[in-house]
Amino acid sequence: MKVTLSIAMSSVAAIAAVLLAGSTLAYAQARGQAAAPPAARAYTPARLADGQPEISHGIWNRRGVGGLDQGALEAQDHRPPNPLDPTPANPLSVSSRSDGLDNVDRGFLEQFSERLNAQPQGQRGNQARERQLMGIAEPGRILPWKPEADAARKAFLLKTNPAAGIKYVEMDARCAMPGLFFGNGPFQFLQTDKQLTILSEYQHFTRTINLDARPHLSKSIKLFMGDSVGHWEGNTLVVDTTNFNGVTAYSREIPYLTDALHTVERFTLVNANRVDYEVMIDDPNQFTRPWKVTGQYNHAADLPEILEYACAEGTQTLRNIFGDLPSK
Repeated sequence: MKVTLSIAMSSVAAIAAVLLAGSTLAYAQARGQAAAPPAARAYTPARLADGQPEISHGIWNRRGVGGLDQGALEAQDHRPPNPLDPTPANPLSVSSRSDGLDNVDRGFLEQFSERLNAQPQGQRGNQARERQLMGIAEPGRILPWKPEADAARKAFLLKTNPAAGIKYVEMDARCAMPGLFFGNGPFQFLQTDKQLTILSEYQHFTRTINLDARPHLSKSIKLFMGDSVGHWEGNTLVVDTTNFNGVTAYSREIPYLTDALHTVERFTLVNANRVDYEVMIDDPNQFTRPWKVTGQYNHAADLPEILEYACAEGTQTLRNIFGDLPSK
């Protein structure tokens, strides 16, 4: 009898809870209040044998990094006009804005608007918001320059077009290692428990991120790609990089970062097809404080592999700039 009574009371309590929830929802709707959406389920990635998250196999592209207008870098077969050409409105030859950061590609914006208007409304809003959230994460995209460093940057740019010497030729035109910011893919991630290796089609560079808690290299060793040490915090890979060589660029408008550069990157696995990216850039020789850039890696399902990238083979860039080599 006690068991029957207990079951009956439990049933009454359950029914009461359902009725209460239903009446609460009805009251909220009657008051014009939207019901709270269900909480998003956290992504559970595949894992290596040691338990660390595994980045999905395949080919990836990156957006939002390496330029001052991230949209221009997303365009297919299109790049912004040369921001270094002097114009009457801009004798410093970097842009029409006093801080030298107004590199908005109108041609791309028109293409982007056309593609955006052709998409369903829901997709359109999400992509526009994502695009606005990528790039330099500073108010107005105004960087915290030290005045003397910004002046030196502008003086440097005035000697780049035409190039006054070999050091004024853009790094990608010399087929040099690009550093962390030039080149948005395609990339491939090769992962073990001790290392994450990033292969790039652009310039065929290989970047190694050590995951075994080793210390950084001696400060006397300087590298184009720096020395990278990483660790996992949940689904986020945090990468600390030092030991840069002082000649890699952030963009055409920021043609070099010094060997004091220190970066902290965060690769957050959102799902099998997306990795959110954030990088903190700290170069105390040039900036009064660190600044951030946000971007995104997207799985490129239509790309089966990284292809050959021929840059140095047969290049005529330096000959076109400086003429034929002097004869002996």
